This record gives sequence, C-alpha cells and structure tokens, in this order.
Amino acid sequence: MNTANLTAILPQFRFTLPARLTSMFKRIGAAEALTANSCLGLDQGATRWIDYPMGRTVTCEVGTLWLTFDNEPADVILEAGQSHRCAKASKLAIHGLSAARVWVN
Repeated sequence: MNTANLTAILPQFRFTLPARLTSMFKRIGAAEALTANSCLGLDQGATRWIDYPMGRTVTCEVGTLWLTFDNEPADVILEAGQSHRCAKASKLAIHGLSAARVWVN
C-alpha cells in the first residue's frame, strides 16, 4: 500500500475512548478529592474521587450522579434526594451526569 492510499483511508476511521478510560483521564487532571463531611457542586462531566469510601454515605442533593468503584462491575446512579452507603474500600469515582451537588459524610 502506498502513502496516497493510506492518506485516503485514514480519515474514515474514528476512535472514541471507553467511558471508564475517559473518566480515568479526567481523574488524573482533577486534583481535588472529596473528603468526609464535605459538600461540593459538580459540573456536568466533572469527576471527583474518594480514596477510601467504605462506610461513607454519598447523597445527591441536586442533579444526577454516577458512582463507580475501581475494579467493581456494578455502578450506581443517584438522582436528587437519593443516597448510597458505600460498602467497598476501593476508590470511588463520583461523576456528574448533569450539574449536581453532592454531599459526602
């Protein structure tokens, strides 16, 4: 295959990253982690992490949140007014599916 053919073919390919990988890249860029007894506004698409969430309760006060634990298959979606008590020790990502306010205690 010559480079002329390759140049014609390459623009046809589009690649998107899986959601968890995208979330990981956002985590690397996010220096702020949630701590106990904290309330935080979360923009749509923003992610915050809790290093050791076991025993903490995450409450969605406004908006919609996606909770996902590292290396765990089950995720949790929280709507305004819902809470989730964490029973896992692995890192927890809290991702804003819409603009949200989250309370962690």
